[in-house]
Amino acid sequence: MDLESERLERSQLESLSTAELVRHALAETRLLVRAEVLHAKKELRDELKMARTAGILLGAGAVLVLVSLSVLFVALGLALPVGAALGVLLVGVVLLAVAAGLLMVGVKRLPKKPMLHTQERLKLDYHLTRETLQ
Repeated sequence: MDLESERLERSQLESLSTAELVRHALAETRLLVRAEVLHAKKELRDELKMARTAGILLGAGAVLVLVSLSVLFVALGLALPVGAALGVLLVGVVLLAVAAGLLMVGVKRLPKKPMLHTQERLKLDYHLTRETLQ
C-alpha cells in the first residue's frame, strides 16, 4: 500500500461514526481470522506430508533394526561352527547399517518446530492489535 492511498483511507476512517468504525474493525478482524485459518491449514497439510514421510522412514528403519537384530542373534548362535555363521553375520551387519541410515534420515525430516510460521504470524498479529488498541 502506498502513502497516498494510506492517507486516503485514514481520512475516510476519520469521517466514520463510532458504530461504523466498530463494524469496519469487526469486518477486518473476520478477514484476518479467515486468512490465518486458511494459512494454518495449508501449513499443517505441508507439515503432515513431511511427518508422514519421516514416519515411513522411521517405521522402515525400526523394522530393519528388528530384523537385523534377529539375524545377528542367529549368527551368534551359529558362530560355533565356522562356515555359514560368517555369511549370516555379514548380512546382519549390513542390514543394521541400512536401518541406522534410514532412522537418521527419518529423524532429520521430522519438523523441529511445528507450524512455526503460523505461530510467528499470530504473535505479530497479537502485538499489532495490542499496540493499536492502546
